[in-house]
Amino acid sequence: MRWRTQLAVVGALGALYLAGNVAFVRPVMDPHSVDRLNLAALEELVAREPTNAVALRELTGRYLDLSMPSQLVIDVAQRAPAGTQRDGKVCLNVARAHELLGGIEEGSRVANAALNRCANTPPELAGLYGCDVRVQTELALLASALDRMIQWHISPVTDPRRAALAHDIAGRPIRIGP
Repeated sequence: MRWRTQLAVVGALGALYLAGNVAFVRPVMDPHSVDRLNLAALEELVAREPTNAVALRELTGRYLDLSMPSQLVIDVAQRAPAGTQRDGKVCLNVARAHELLGGIEEGSRVANAALNRCANTPPELAGLYGCDVRVQTELALLASALDRMIQWHISPVTDPRRAALAHDIAGRPIRIGP
């Protein structure tokens, strides 16, 4: 009888040990995240929640990635409330769409205005307003390229080779000194 008691105690301790070491797997990505939605669901979300800047960022970005008509990006963004339209990432996507359509001046205006708003956004609120460091850098590069295209009197539609050169020059590092 003694060995049965010892076996029961060892079994109980083993069960407690194993119960304490059970690993719970939790998803790394939020299952309700907008980047996991298909295009139709994302369009429906933007239509249902026009103030959802995160969904609008994703939708306009996805339209550009899928080479959908650039005017569609602009139209979707213009239907949103003014506060959502001023989101940094949304403005970046709209400025890119204007550039693709040949509207260099309008694209430059949108990019520079967004860059100024993002520069005046407190760092702790930058992510909320779509103005993180990456977006600000992309806005600065795009604004520089668009301003150069305005100086050269070209657009990607009229002179794609020189427009690509303007983007290349905007992304070059600045050297000071010999």
